[in-house]
Amino acid sequence: MIPNKATGAGNNNATVVYKATFSTALSSAPRLEAWDNSQTFPAVDATGSTILKEIFTGTTGNGSKPMLAGYIGGLSSAPTLPGASWHPGSATGGGANPNLLKGSTNFVNTTVVPGTGEAIVFNLSQRVPFDATVPSTTSMNALILIRCNYTGAAPTIALDFNEGTEGTPSWTTITAGTHGIRFCNAGTISGGPYKLTLPESGTVDAGEQWVTV
Repeated sequence: MIPNKATGAGNNNATVVYKATFSTALSSAPRLEAWDNSQTFPAVDATGSTILKEIFTGTTGNGSKPMLAGYIGGLSSAPTLPGASWHPGSATGGGANPNLLKGSTNFVNTTVVPGTGEAIVFNLSQRVPFDATVPSTTSMNALILIRCNYTGAAPTIALDFNEGTEGTPSWTTITAGTHGIRFCNAGTISGGPYKLTLPESGTVDAGEQWVTV
């Protein structure tokens, strides 16, 4: 049910967190990107085109690094864990897995190519510096994009999040534009407030991710 917490989401040794299922076979491996979102949460732009928001440019407090990171754990039928504390300390230009996310400058790629009806699983993490803008209503508003190549008809991509466990997932559908992901403190309860408390210095990793309307 929504709102609910995505199991294992964040800088944890978990990969069965989010799932993207492709209705038709892809011609190459998909990749995970993040872009500016100009719409009001949870509405999203049709596609991303800029990376100007603070979530991508960073601040003095984090060395001007993007704050979002992603990891693709391969096919849902044979997921691979990222390891503990997988959030990268710096970005790799182009694609890597895991990687910090910033449009087409740095993104996450993988070697798996889903067939018809197959799915990939992935995880997201957010690391925010002490001097990030408060309130962050627009500065942290980002669009998560799964880019894929195909031949023939365009695939439909179904997105889900896990409410079960890593070993026994229970998937709930995320509807783009209706539902969105909030990066929150550990111990957040349904109904919020959906907030991330900044530290006095250094950075903080979002302890939980909640899918809400």
